[in-house]
Amino acid sequence: MYCDDEVSRLTILRELTERGYRIGNVAKLTTLALQELLQKEQTQGAASPAAAKAEEEIEGPKQFVSGCIDAAKKYEPDRVRQLLIRARMSLGQRGMLHQVICPLIAEIGTGWQEGHLRMGHEHVATAVIREVLLAPVPGSTLATNAPEIVVGTPVGEIHELGAMLVVSSARDLGWRVTYLGPNLPVEEIAACVKSRNAAAVALSVVYPEGCPVIEEKIRRLRELLPEPVAMIVGGRAAAGYHEKLPDLKIQWASCLHDLDKALMKIRR
Repeated sequence: MYCDDEVSRLTILRELTERGYRIGNVAKLTTLALQELLQKEQTQGAASPAAAKAEEEIEGPKQFVSGCIDAAKKYEPDRVRQLLIRARMSLGQRGMLHQVICPLIAEIGTGWQEGHLRMGHEHVATAVIREVLLAPVPGSTLATNAPEIVVGTPVGEIHELGAMLVVSSARDLGWRVTYLGPNLPVEEIAACVKSRNAAAVALSVVYPEGCPVIEEKIRRLRELLPEPVAMIVGGRAAAGYHEKLPDLKIQWASCLHDLDKALMKIRR
């Protein structure tokens, strides 16, 4: 039913999607462009000095996580990066986020608190995680009418990995993202939302939990936002603020799955 050229094109598309590319972004490319993109991916993977170490047998997400922890303990950021790239190739972008990045962040936090990891180990790993989360998937494109979301954390919240997870996940779901970083006054966040005419804003709140100052900032941001703008609050501390602010028009996300559901619901 298919000629050789069509089979070759489908094979390349399969390989690219296995490397984390969205089929909607690459299917529109010419076969020549697909071949060049795949060759570039293969060349970059082979050229990495950490590639040889990262080629050890990995059976699943847990091995990717443990491999990254081991590399961080040896101060090997290139190996951490290569393992995360391989995880994306093996599991896809969403699989990498849900099954590797989230557990890895949790294990790093626990290891640092319990003394199994040094501060330097934590910094090696989180620096690479930030890099991977903020970089768009190679070859990805956005629709011209893609909705926009503004992402950040309020004043007093300096932990930004949760916000970066929002950035990466939203991009993968077809959102245009403006990332403002951590520890920003809600007035500045609201100003950006209005200027960009964004459809949604997302805050990450991790620590401290139950802080009255952050509680007031969440309430204040909702008041500053135009009524149609959706507001999402997620992170480890989100559940506590949900209990104190049940009356506000906010979508609460306790995990990445909740975030995905909220983003897809807003887009409908």
